[in-house]
Amino acid sequence: MACDISWLEIDLTCVERNLLALRRLIEPDQDGPSDGSDASAPGGQAAGSGPPARPMICAVVKKDAYGLGAPAVAHRLAKAGCDILGVYSPQEAELLIHKAVTCPILLLAPLRELNRTDALYRPAVAGSLHISIHDPQQLQTVNQIGRTFGIKVPIHLYLDTGMSRSGLNGEQFAQMVQGMDKTPHVRIAGVYTHLATADDQPDFAFEQLEQLESAVAQQAQHLPADCVVHIANSFATLRDRRFHLGMIRPGLALYGYGPELLAPGPVLQDAPVLEHTVRWVTRINHVQRYPRWTPVGYGSTHKLKRNSVVGVIPIGYGDGYPLALGNQASVRVILDEAGATLDAPVLGRVNMDQLSIDLTDAPGFADGGDIHTLMNAAVHIISDDPDAPNSVPNLARLSNSHSYEVLCRLSKDLPRKYKH
Repeated sequence: MACDISWLEIDLTCVERNLLALRRLIEPDQDGPSDGSDASAPGGQAAGSGPPARPMICAVVKKDAYGLGAPAVAHRLAKAGCDILGVYSPQEAELLIHKAVTCPILLLAPLRELNRTDALYRPAVAGSLHISIHDPQQLQTVNQIGRTFGIKVPIHLYLDTGMSRSGLNGEQFAQMVQGMDKTPHVRIAGVYTHLATADDQPDFAFEQLEQLESAVAQQAQHLPADCVVHIANSFATLRDRRFHLGMIRPGLALYGYGPELLAPGPVLQDAPVLEHTVRWVTRINHVQRYPRWTPVGYGSTHKLKRNSVVGVIPIGYGDGYPLALGNQASVRVILDEAGATLDAPVLGRVNMDQLSIDLTDAPGFADGGDIHTLMNAAVHIISDDPDAPNSVPNLARLSNSHSYEVLCRLSKDLPRKYKH
């Protein structure tokens, strides 16, 4: 079998430590709330009940755990104690079920059909599949599913508070909650909304929180005591404890990213330092000397400003490396077994499956040393060092993107190798 020419290394121990760090952050103060909030008010874990023993964690593993491999990541998160896993589509849920992930699953997309032959049938009957409700018609459909299978389906009512991306308006929410006696084959397990600006406009995020809490308070007498109210994504989790409510839904933060995207505004003083979890590795497969002013790559977008040593690595935009990083980014070359490194600039345009890098500053090359000593040297295309110029956040900034896209665009053809 041919050797892998490029692969991802995902540190599952770092994923677990990030989860546990978030768990410690949201654990309730044993002496009670210190921010003046009323822990027993609606908007806590249970409408109409006392304060929760602890907020829950819904670990979001949609889009293949942000490109890192949902089955392996989900197994580790479940083992580490997350309460429920969040996915978007039925297909994402089915993958976890086929891979023997037994943790409860919250389906964020509006499911409208379920048959006995579907992979989701067994977890639905077991009560471990929670379904988001986006509109009144879907509620009737899910109630019919429950009637067909003789079960009560746990549902989470999705209240739109400003995202304007599906969900119930206030009137629909109130009518639905007050009319639950008409849908006896579902039970309200949760109420939630989705924040639109928790990263860069915290004031609007707090407005959304107020809308959610107000809606829940107005319907508190109609909501079950164990209804979990939730709003916090990764950003809100790190911003303010008022967002934590009965459950948080971290995604990006589990994988070590997110704090760098928080614009000025409140941030918890005890917010954890998260560990980057992914490294993209390849090896140099060609090295050559070129004279000054030699053009490099398609369109000759780069001309060498000195006599140079140029290396080639076998990755490109076909593997998910952003085209925008041409003449912008750098990669980290591992020079020796002692760990010496060189941050080598990317030269010219990004190719479909190749990248040219500047190795001129490697020790000894300027003096006519043997350039072939770096043949097959390891190269970190993405570094797990948060201070590296080729960390996920830095590559996102250079490509005018964000960490979500850098991770999610990584090709599924790249082998995922897990560190346990």
